[in-house]
Amino acid sequence: MHAAQQQFAQRNCSILVVTQAQPQQLAHYVRRMGWQVPLVCDPERAVYRLFGLERTSWLTFLHPRVVWGYFRGMLRGYRLKMPYWGEDVRQLGGDFLLDRHRRLLFAYRSAVPTDRPAAATLLEALSALATPSPPPATAVGPDDRSAEPISPTQ
Repeated sequence: MHAAQQQFAQRNCSILVVTQAQPQQLAHYVRRMGWQVPLVCDPERAVYRLFGLERTSWLTFLHPRVVWGYFRGMLRGYRLKMPYWGEDVRQLGGDFLLDRHRRLLFAYRSAVPTDRPAAATLLEALSALATPSPPPATAVGPDDRSAEPISPTQ
């Protein structure tokens, strides 16, 4: 994660992790993993809803792609654990790129729990956004719940 974090920093891009964990559980996890990125707790999953992230069904966990994803993680040393109190294992995640004005420039919404883009995919998207004519964006934030498209000139 540290190498990817440096690559994002070289492109003037900050990383913010939003998690549904409770603060005390997150603090334990961060100490154990040694993460050095800003983290925000969202136990009510308001940010997840704001970004249109869905919940999956229980049957999804039996899908070969998901089983393989968890198995591959275990081969790398990841241990399966019981969810923390209040944690919704069916909540899907996502990865997003926003500009300084909170306009959504890139969205990757996970289709299954193990579906996450590689850092290289996000870096490629970030590089593509550095072109002179940016695509239309969407503003997101607590004061803009509708997430309406905004033209680049606004």
